Amino acid sequence: MHNDYTLVTRRVPSGKKVVYFYAYDQDGKRRGPWTTGQATKTHARNYCNRLIKEGRLLPGKQGMPTFAEYSQGWWEWDTCAYLKDRRKRHVLTIGYAVKGKRILDNQLVPYFGKMRLDKITADVIDKWFDYLSESEQKFKTSTINGFYATLLTMLKWAVRKKIIQSDPTLEISKLHNDPKHLEIITRKEFKALFVKDWRGPWGSNLIYCAANKLAALTGMRISEVLGLKGEYVYDDHIFVCAQYDKWGYRPTKTKDKTNIPLAPEMIADLKRLVSINGQGFLFSEDGGSKPIDNKRLLNSLYAALVYIGITKTEIKKRGLCFHAWRHFCNTELLKAGLTIPQVQAVTRHKTERMTEWYNHFDASDLAKVPMVHASLLADEPEKPKDPPRDEPVLSLVKVEEVEKTA
Repeated sequence: MHNDYTLVTRRVPSGKKVVYFYAYDQDGKRRGPWTTGQATKTHARNYCNRLIKEGRLLPGKQGMPTFAEYSQGWWEWDTCAYLKDRRKRHVLTIGYAVKGKRILDNQLVPYFGKMRLDKITADVIDKWFDYLSESEQKFKTSTINGFYATLLTMLKWAVRKKIIQSDPTLEISKLHNDPKHLEIITRKEFKALFVKDWRGPWGSNLIYCAANKLAALTGMRISEVLGLKGEYVYDDHIFVCAQYDKWGYRPTKTKDKTNIPLAPEMIADLKRLVSINGQGFLFSEDGGSKPIDNKRLLNSLYAALVYIGITKTEIKKRGLCFHAWRHFCNTELLKAGLTIPQVQAVTRHKTERMTEWYNHFDASDLAKVPMVHASLLADEPEKPKDPPRDEPVLSLVKVEEVEKTA
């Protein structure tokens, strides 16, 4: 064991005494000596300690930084070297940077900040997983994996820039995600919301009704629904190319653009909104200048579900939310016989590896989609159940007699 540096006093040709220091590199080899310019070891020691704090103890080569030192400037949109490099090759949103900065400040620096970068090993990361899992905040494993993704990005960049020699993330994988309990909205519930008497569940508000119906038939995300403009509504389809969220109007999550065929009934609803909001945002209450608030849209769904008899407790238990329409759409299209690639061409829920293949998908193969929509939107009166042929039909009186003798 040795200190970060050792001091020696030497007499220079002028006859004065000057304190020099030796420092140790990452391999433990002693390097130097270099002058401190100080006459006493006390002042020399203060000088060396200041160099350590600034990460400049080894002249001409910065020593191994702590995680806090390394993370300076990370996730800053205009200055972060990693973000600048990524933007050369990918379309990034400022939301990606904001999320990374929030995780860095709230989770990574408080835990890893004082550690030297090369001391963050797989074992250290694994203990961090345990720390997060056992914390009072009780993070879900999916949330912890999100934190880890940010750390992984930063450490891999450090390897690429040769700040550290080995990548500790190669020896450790993310945690197994908690299974989410989710029950999709049923076909019967869909018809209660949109077919029988839509004005009841939706308070006669076509905007909220049509927005939810569109999501149910297409699997569009809430931000994509809000980002739909009147100029992208055609006679038999819509063109999905953007989304609207807290970061404004921007490309879709997967950065793709696609035409989605729709049934005439849905097109009719959308064109009614076009007549109100013109070529601007379709689901708008100010003439198309800005979409309705996403929370209000979500609350409209909750209110409609309660109206048709689904309690708030059941809504929470079943995990029903706007994203549930995406699951509903996937299920109904698959049940109707569409292939998985055909369904994914509508929902755009695909792996990155298959993106290019789907870009060449023949839209004519999606002719079944409006047929599925028409089936969902058709009013199907419930047929009375016929009694079993092999069992006698008991009258009300006989049923009561049976109960009394039971």
